[in-house]
Amino acid sequence: MNILSICALAVVTVIFIAALRPKNAEIALLLGVACSVMILVFVLSQAQSVVNTVNSIVAAAQISTGYVAILLKVIGICLVTEFAVNTCRDAGSQALAGNVSLAGKILVTVTALPLYADILNAVIKLLSYS
Repeated sequence: MNILSICALAVVTVIFIAALRPKNAEIALLLGVACSVMILVFVLSQAQSVVNTVNSIVAAAQISTGYVAILLKVIGICLVTEFAVNTCRDAGSQALAGNVSLAGKILVTVTALPLYADILNAVIKLLSYS
């Protein structure tokens, strides 16, 4: 499945949702979620090639793998959060979408804390040499 297939699937699904929503909003919502899950599964199936590429770049650049793990976790949190937020908005629950978005931002910050600590330690070491 390529981007054209994904876009075509999304457009056809939106047309079906628009037709179904006035008569059966629950089925329209389920159709939207099903299409979103199909797209998400496809995208996540491509993640292994991204991880392999990042690992080869990290090995060549001799970067700490801990930093890459943090980066991949943060990207995963962002993707899953965006999926959940869009699903909540599609279901008409703006408040829940806002709460999920806030939770995702907090989790990204918490996940990246070790990176922030390392940066702060490097700055302190640089300042102590002066």
